[in-house]
Amino acid sequence: MRIAKLRRLIRGPGLWCAVWVAGGLAAVNGSTAGEELEQAWRLGAQGLFTEATAALDGVAAKEEEARFTTALLLFNRQPRTEADLEAAIGLLSALTKEGTTPALRARSLYFRARAETLRTREGSPAAIVRLYEQLWREYPAQPFGQRALIHLLLFALYADEPRESVLAKAEKIEQQAEGLTDPVVRSQFHQVAARGYLHLGKAEARALEHLLKVSELGVARREAAGDLHVSIGQLAAELGRPALAREHFRAFLQEFPNDPRVYTIKALLAALPAE
Repeated sequence: MRIAKLRRLIRGPGLWCAVWVAGGLAAVNGSTAGEELEQAWRLGAQGLFTEATAALDGVAAKEEEARFTTALLLFNRQPRTEADLEAAIGLLSALTKEGTTPALRARSLYFRARAETLRTREGSPAAIVRLYEQLWREYPAQPFGQRALIHLLLFALYADEPRESVLAKAEKIEQQAEGLTDPVVRSQFHQVAARGYLHLGKAEARALEHLLKVSELGVARREAAGDLHVSIGQLAAELGRPALAREHFRAFLQEFPNDPRVYTIKALLAALPAE
């Protein structure tokens, strides 16, 4: 599988904002460097990378949270350059080994894998997969360790391999997902699985089961909840499960009465077999 193809799949709208929020909160909460470090994160989140780097001038160079912050500034700086990614990877690699807490080592390894994904444009993703496998193996209780399993599922589902091989690898990863304790990560995992099975084709029933798990977790953002009801309703109707389709179509109409899809959903609801 080409890395460029995978990158398009995992880089949705707002991803880099999410990276800053997720990584930034973790770093600031664990910060011992005080106001300068918090200011660097605030500026970085606004895309002011030069100013953010300047804010770190007052932080001791060896302070590990400052090193992590510097790495993510390099990682996110635009336009992104090979030199910045190399420098970020160097800092994150060191912190993966030297970080004084499991949380810091886990998020350093996570962003190292992300940086390696951006640096590698073509060819085999095997080295990146090994990083995520290491992250999941060594830090299964850490939020960033659990996120590794989402990336492993992405690599498995979108691999340029025979369908049987793809399904077998995805099934093994799904079994490991029973160890995910973070409800948001679990929800994201099931969303990725659903999209992946729809991409494969002829796996709509498996996709539906994952969407139902997302619904059960109840942690999807409100703007995604409407799409979730519609997707479940449509898949359920196609798979001959009208009661389930009816349940989610009605939930959509009740929760999103002003959505422009209301007319279409009413038509789909009316087309279902009578109760």
